Amino acid sequence: MRLIAAVILLWLCASAAFAHSASRSFSSWQEDGHNVRVTFSIDQVQATLLIPLQEHETALQTLLAGHLAASLKVYQNKIACPVSLPTPLPSASGSLRIQIVFTCQSDVQTKGWRVHNNAFFDLASTHIHIAQIDNDTEAREFIFTNAHRIHIMRAAASNIKDSDAENSFWANFTIYIQLGITHILSGFDHLAFVIALVLLARSHKDVALLVTGFTLGHSLTLSLAALGYIHPDGPAIEALIGFSIAFVAMEVLVPPGSHDWHRATTLLAGMFLLLTGTALSGHSTLMPLAWVGFALFVYSYGRLVTSTQMALRASFVLTTAFGLVHGAGFASVLFEAELPAGQRLSALGGFNIGVEVGQLAVVLLLLILIALSTRVLGQAKTRQGQILASTVIFALGIYWFSSRAFM
Repeated sequence: MRLIAAVILLWLCASAAFAHSASRSFSSWQEDGHNVRVTFSIDQVQATLLIPLQEHETALQTLLAGHLAASLKVYQNKIACPVSLPTPLPSASGSLRIQIVFTCQSDVQTKGWRVHNNAFFDLASTHIHIAQIDNDTEAREFIFTNAHRIHIMRAAASNIKDSDAENSFWANFTIYIQLGITHILSGFDHLAFVIALVLLARSHKDVALLVTGFTLGHSLTLSLAALGYIHPDGPAIEALIGFSIAFVAMEVLVPPGSHDWHRATTLLAGMFLLLTGTALSGHSTLMPLAWVGFALFVYSYGRLVTSTQMALRASFVLTTAFGLVHGAGFASVLFEAELPAGQRLSALGGFNIGVEVGQLAVVLLLLILIALSTRVLGQAKTRQGQILASTVIFALGIYWFSSRAFM
């Protein structure tokens, strides 16, 4: 009963706890003589982080304008550039855009300028901000994080070295390695899936097999999507990520070949068929065919994989398939950044390496914790802890899936 109560409580609290797990914002900057004009954009859901700061009701766009006026600073030669009042701009549904103009003492392209960006980092430590200068011939990109809030957007002409252009590729490459690491460590749904893979494995060899399959899958779709060869449906991909988490966790809780495996997969397939009606009535972000596909997949997998040995043989294919889904989710960062053509190779390579570094760090840490727990608490209690963790991950997967699949 305590376990059931804990899962129900987690379900109710998950929305608040993980609503901002992928907090991102973007800005475009324009240099014009003494002026620097910035257009800051962010999703409305992410902007709701500002609401607890106010004791009275205020329009979200007004809250954002006030926050940016206090959080964005432009300096030239250590002197703050005077700033205009923030101006709201028309934006697509579900997003907010604010424009601010900074006026510096000298020409910004000659004397240079830097940005101090404190927007949202004190509210969400994993927040990521991606900035671009629209009229920059080098098409550079600047990544602001909680640990790196200051960037020299343009060095003074007298300080520019001939080697700067040659170093731009590697500077961009290392920036995106950091972004990839930050993204995987702050993406709670992706982390939950990686943890579920480790819990599903029966040996270190199994861990290596599952992680390799996942890596191959997400590397492929990340590359194809970032390069524009495929265009995944965002809402559908996010829902599929939730499904993949819940399904892998279910395999840990109800192993294939166990007494309840046949019953669980049949019940789940039937539920998906019934939910096809939500798509037909317009209450789902998924197409009716997607719900039918879920039902066929679960039913077929439940009939074909009927033992632990068969599940381990099928696990590489399964995790590779789920990796394809997660890779499309990873690509959303590079999509939203709107990378110039000259930066795609360094950004894609760096981001993918960063994701792998973060992922491997999590796997190694989890294996160490499991080994220590087994030595200190014993194998039986460690297994109980793994079952509890799998139950929590299953509940989170169901929450993420349902919250993303229904309107």
